[in-house]
Amino acid sequence: YQVNIIVSGHDHAFMRTYPMIGNELDPTGKGPIYLTLGAGGNREQHTAGFIHKHQEPWVAKRDNDEYGFGKLFVANATHARFRWVRDGTTRAGVQDDVW
Repeated sequence: YQVNIIVSGHDHAFMRTYPMIGNELDPTGKGPIYLTLGAGGNREQHTAGFIHKHQEPWVAKRDNDEYGFGKLFVANATHARFRWVRDGTTRAGVQDDVW
């Protein structure tokens, strides 16, 4: 399908993968990146924890202890930039930045 990025939510946390092919890391770096954006805040608080205590090898960045939001800037037909921004309750500012 030539998909470059997959965006989903509801996990009450933030996570970005490295490029994937099926259930594996894509050694060419051309597979899609998965973004889970669910830390905008709600009455249920953050997710209680991730399945694994330590970050998995296919995960580039994850965060379940701070509220925040994502910004996706599509520069042109071949380039986009994503930023994960904490809302400032403890550490404000950009915490993840990838082209």
